Amino acid sequence: MPNQQAGLHLCFYYPQIKKLSGAERLILRLAAHLAAQPEVAAVSIVTHYFAPECEPELGPGVQVISRQRRLDRFASHYLNAGLEYLQGPTLLRDVPRDSDVVCFFGPPSLPSLFLARSLSHIWRKRPCLYFCYEPPRVIYSDTAAVVRRLGALGWLARPLLALYKRLDRAFVQRADRVLANGDFGAELIRRAYHRRARVITHGVDFAPASLSAVADLRAHLKLPSGLPVVLTVNHLHPRKRIDLFIQTIAAMQQPALGLVVGTGPEAAALQAQVGRLGLQERVLFCGFLTEDELPAAYALADLYLHTGKQESFGLSVIEALAAGKPVISVAEGGPCDTVREGQSGYLRAADAPALAAACDQLLIDRVARAAMGHFASDDIARRFSWQQGARDFLANFGL
Repeated sequence: MPNQQAGLHLCFYYPQIKKLSGAERLILRLAAHLAAQPEVAAVSIVTHYFAPECEPELGPGVQVISRQRRLDRFASHYLNAGLEYLQGPTLLRDVPRDSDVVCFFGPPSLPSLFLARSLSHIWRKRPCLYFCYEPPRVIYSDTAAVVRRLGALGWLARPLLALYKRLDRAFVQRADRVLANGDFGAELIRRAYHRRARVITHGVDFAPASLSAVADLRAHLKLPSGLPVVLTVNHLHPRKRIDLFIQTIAAMQQPALGLVVGTGPEAAALQAQVGRLGLQERVLFCGFLTEDELPAAYALADLYLHTGKQESFGLSVIEALAAGKPVISVAEGGPCDTVREGQSGYLRAADAPALAAACDQLLIDRVARAAMGHFASDDIARRFSWQQGARDFLANFGL
């Protein structure tokens, strides 16, 4: 166990912090709240690249150690991820020698964790934690789909994916503790690695959007007045099933605008789907919104619709709930723990008519919608905070 007399020096290890997506926000917010704890002397974030636009999110007592080297060399996300795996271990030399604990975040950091624990006597004395957002889907839940998608190359991919799974499991076993950000994610970890994960409470700390900010965003997006807005905030990736979001908007009986916030590889295909269904006036893609703009997006929405496939946690779901918006979600994954059925929203099958019927119901019943929104914001405030997350993290060391 680390020396606690002078306060802990914690080190967070992550390949690249390129933008404020869910993973990066968790790292920065948790680091900031840990640095404010009396038991912690300092928090260091070791990374290849730290985007300048993320600097305002750094809290006092948090330092970034970075060589500012971007690893994105390819158009393919998977090739870039592979480069992060290969280049990750070069960051080990940048970990402060006086750090007491190192927490490795996400699969690309695992080779570094494994090498550190295997090759260095110093590292064997230093607790190494692994924060697992979820086991890689490509080798645990989506293998068959990936192999089919590759067609004739699937025969080559299958043994490589099997090897990747063996390595992934071996790497995770070297961690002293495995951490998760929710109960469902912890269950996925138990199934994949046969290890118990300690849940670190997630937080939500968006400041409420001002009326002027909401009005400015509405004007910028040219949203029609008087038309209810059904929102989703997601990376445009197949596992987010934005195609199901679009189908749900098409199946709704009540007039509404589907607002899609986010970018990703499926953008062109999803826009083509909107065109085929003749929904150009009912579905709007507004692209990436900054951290300052997101609260206004939640504020102008009437409902939040979540369609992600087996989401391990669902950050945007708790953000919408915290903003006082009822959530209609597929009854899968993390949202089953965060959405209170009939109180803060509805959980339904991953079926467009079922989701559409729930949306229609709440758009018709304004009283129920308002009551759900009030319950949602109070419920999230009680259950989710970064302060609790910091205490959960320190509990790993008996603090």
